[in-house]
Amino acid sequence: MKVFALALLTFLNLRLFADTQPIPYTMEDRDRLLRVEESIKLLNSKMDEKFNAMYEKFNAIDSKFDSQNDRFDAIQKQIDFTNNLILTLIAGMLGSLIYMWWDRRSANAPLKDDIEMLQKKEKNLLKALKEYADSHPELKTIFDRAAIL
Repeated sequence: MKVFALALLTFLNLRLFADTQPIPYTMEDRDRLLRVEESIKLLNSKMDEKFNAMYEKFNAIDSKFDSQNDRFDAIQKQIDFTNNLILTLIAGMLGSLIYMWWDRRSANAPLKDDIEMLQKKEKNLLKALKEYADSHPELKTIFDRAAIL
């Protein structure tokens, strides 16, 4: 710490003894500074013009991208409409198939009951004919030839 303080004091003392001379500022320096300022202003204006031109080009490109996006959006809407139409058609077909299956089943139920009733009557009739044919041999031979009993 003492070394740092000693170095700091030495530096400050040397600064006091430094020979300071005023820097002369001439008219030539002033003119040079004015020319530099003018050239910087000219460069700034040129850069502004170039940046504005680039900004306009980017805006033109952005408008092209916007038109492309609009086209893609229109195509997407058409695809969505087509998908919805296909789904509606599929749902309609499935609904029709389910209705036809239900309608056939409900329409065939009475027929099935009638067929079962007729089969029972046929069995009863064959049973009665067999009993009757047992007592009448002529009828039994006719049924045997026809392979009814």
